[in-house]
Parts: sequence; structure tokens; C-alpha cells
Amino acid sequence: MYAGPVADGFLHTPWLGAEDPDFPRGDTVDWRGDARLQRVMSTFNHTGADGEPVGRIAAKQLLAQMDSAGVTCGILPAKVYYRSSEEGVRAVHRALAEVAAGSAGRLLCVGTIVPPELGPGTYWDVMQTTRMLEETRRDYGFVGTHLTPSPWGMAPNHKWFFPLYAKLVELGMALFVHVGMPGPLWPMQPHDPAHLDEVALAFPELRIIAHHIGDPWTDMSVRLAAKHPHVYICTSAWSPKRYPESLMEFLRGRWHGTAGSDKVLYASDHPLLDMQRATADARAMQLPDAKLAAVLHDNIQRLFWSA
Repeated sequence: MYAGPVADGFLHTPWLGAEDPDFPRGDTVDWRGDARLQRVMSTFNHTGADGEPVGRIAAKQLLAQMDSAGVTCGILPAKVYYRSSEEGVRAVHRALAEVAAGSAGRLLCVGTIVPPELGPGTYWDVMQTTRMLEETRRDYGFVGTHLTPSPWGMAPNHKWFFPLYAKLVELGMALFVHVGMPGPLWPMQPHDPAHLDEVALAFPELRIIAHHIGDPWTDMSVRLAAKHPHVYICTSAWSPKRYPESLMEFLRGRWHGTAGSDKVLYASDHPLLDMQRATADARAMQLPDAKLAAVLHDNIQRLFWSA
């Protein structure tokens, strides 16, 4: 069993940080009283058994959980699913930056943008996204931006995102993007990883982290990671015991000359998956230690802590 360091490439962040009552965060929505949101988002319900919102955990608690799981460092991505104001998105960024600031460098943040409100057929100020991106880099040292295509109804190859990608390349930041069948009742088509082929061709320097593996299109995720030098598969939200076989084949060997263990990043999506259990299962995967070291630590460390 692999006993070396582990880096968690994707934590589920609505449970982290504080709430400013004057500036509510855009990454949580009160589902109570809204039948549609209750139906769609019950998986991510931020309320306890009494129906009241659950409390968030601070940096000290998260770091203790990481220590218990043997996780040395992790990525905190901001995720906004539904309509939000600029201030709501900035409130998320501030909260995550505060968590990371108390981690002695163990935690890095990925921001997001104001969700598109008007649909892909309507054009509005695309520079809004690039200005917010520059803020996250300048003010907080964020390492990337996160998109949620399905709830927004826009695939990641839509032209409205292209100025954002150009700015990511200019600033040396990465794109984090959902792929694969969404758990909530969102349309699956925007999460088809095939959309990322056009993005990677148009922006060959852009580091693209396709998280949640991409099932039922795992074969496509593998081929994109093998084809494009800067496309990576992130395993967030999947138990290592349930990784699709096509991903395991890639990890064990090569696809058209590309070693799978060089193009896959481990992540738990804690607390939706228990970090301690997922990390223990990942350490026990039937792969050589050198491959496990790459997937569980070295690839993420190289991309974000050593960049």
C-alpha cells in the first residue's frame, strides 16, 4: 500500500468559511419553500435534520480533517450553481481566501464567475468575467477559475467563455470544469467532455482540469487527456473503489503513448465523500507506488504548488 503524501485536488467548498450577513455568499441557496430547487439540489442540501442551515467549518477544522486522512494539501474551488450577483461571488472568494490564508500554504483556491443569466443566445459584457478573474489573482493569489456548465445551460466551448480562457492563459491560471453525468437533475449534455476538445485546441497553453471523471463518457475523457498536453482528469466525487474500468486501464498503462498516471489527479470532493475513507481506498489501489505517487500527490503538486 502506498504510504507517501496525498494531495486532494478538489474539496466541496460550500461547507467552508464564514458568512457575512451583509453580503450573502453566492454559492449556497436556501432550498426551503422552492419545490424546483428541492427536487434538483437535494443532493447538496445545506440544511440539517431540523431544516436549518448547517454551520460551516473553519480552516483549523478542515486542516485537522486533512491531518487525520494523511492529506498534506488541497484545492478549494468556488462553485456557484444558480443566479448570483457580483457581490455574492466576491463573498465566496473572500471566505475561501480567508480559509486558505490560515493554512500555512496547504490550501489553494480556485475562483468562479457570475453565472450567465441571459442564456447562450444573448450577448452581454464578457469582460465582466476577466475583470473578476484578475481580482482573484491579484488580491488572493487564486490559481484558477471553476465553471459549472450544466446548471448554467452553456457548454464550456461557448464563445462567451473564450475571453476568460485567454485571461487564464495570460495569468498562468487553470480552468476547472465539471464533466460527466451530473448528480442533480440538470441536463447532462453541457457536461460532455467532448466540448473541451475545441477549448484545448483554441488555447493549447491552458491547463484544463476535467473533474468528476466524465462518466458515462470516460473513454472520451481518457482520449482528451492523452491527446492534449494540458488536459487532466480529476477523480473528485468518485470513490476509488468505483473508478470506471477505462480510467483504471489508463492509470495502469498508456493510451497512444501517454501515461495515464501522468494525466490524472486524485480528489475526494469532501465532505460529499469522506476524505479519510476515500484517501485510504486510493492508497490501496492496485497500482505501482510510482504511479500512485504521481496520481495522489506529484501531479497536483507540480501543477499548482510548484508552478
